[in-house]
Amino acid sequence: MERIVLGFDGSPAAASALSWVATRAARGATTVDLVEIVSGFGGVGADAADTFDDAEALLRDRAPGAVVRRHRAVAGPPPHGDDAGVDTELYVAGIDPGHPIRTAVAATSSLRVRTIAQVPVVLVPAGWIDVGDPITVGIADDDSSAAALAFAAREAAASSVSLRLVHSWLMPTPSFEGTAVLVAAQADVMAQHGEVLDTAATWVAAQHPTVRIERELVRDSRAAALLRFAPRSSMVVIGGRRSGPVAPGLRDSVAAGVLWDAECPVVIVPHGAALAQPKEV
Repeated sequence: MERIVLGFDGSPAAASALSWVATRAARGATTVDLVEIVSGFGGVGADAADTFDDAEALLRDRAPGAVVRRHRAVAGPPPHGDDAGVDTELYVAGIDPGHPIRTAVAATSSLRVRTIAQVPVVLVPAGWIDVGDPITVGIADDDSSAAALAFAAREAAASSVSLRLVHSWLMPTPSFEGTAVLVAAQADVMAQHGEVLDTAATWVAAQHPTVRIERELVRDSRAAALLRFAPRSSMVVIGGRRSGPVAPGLRDSVAAGVLWDAECPVVIVPHGAALAQPKEV
C-alpha cells in the first residue's frame, strides 16, 4: 500500500494538491496522511476545521478505497528529532507562485521530518487542472536524474500516458591552447548529447515496453528547456539532491527555476531515492 503525505493549509494551492492526491489515491490501495497545517497563533478556528473536514470528505468520496488519517502540524521549522513518517513514499503540497516563502514553509513544516529529503516531493500549483498530457522528465548527462527517470517511467506506465524525455545542452566555453582556439563542432556536441537521450530511452523501453517515448533535445538551459514543455505536461519530474531538512528542489537551482513558473505539478526525486512500485489503473 502506497503512503502519501499531503500538507494541507486550506489555501487554493492546497486544494489543487488535494485534487491531485485524490486522483492518484483512486488508482488502488493507498494511505493518505492528511496533515493539517495550522498557525501557531490562536489555534484552529471553526472555519478552518470545516475546511479540513471538507478535505477529508473529498478524499473519501473520490478515493473510497483509500485509508485517510488526519494529523495536525503547527507551521514552523521542522524539529530535527522527529522521525514520524519515515515510511512515507510520496509527499505532496500545494505551491503558490506568488508566495514562494509560504510555499517553502508548507513544504517543510507539514511533514516535520528530515526524511522529506529522501522521498519524491510533488508540488502542485494553484489552479492546476489535469489534462492528461505526457509526463516530462529532465535527463541529465550524469546519474543525478536516474531516480527521476525511474519515477517518471513508472508513473507513465501506471497512468497510461506517454513519457517525454528532455535533455538540454549548450555549446561549451571555448578552450585555449597557445594561440589556437579549440571549439567543438556544434554537430558533434549535439550528437554527444543525443546519445544521452538514446541511453535513457533504451532503459525505459527495456523496463516499460508499453510506454510510448518522446525525445526532445533542446539547446537551452535545463530549467528553460523543461519550462518549454510544462504547459503540455501532466507533470514535470526533476532529479534533486538530498539537502537536509529542506525539501529537495527548494535549494536546487534547476528545480527552483522551474517551480515558480510551471503550470503543472513539479516532482523532485532525490538522487538514490527508494521508489515504490506504481499501481496499475
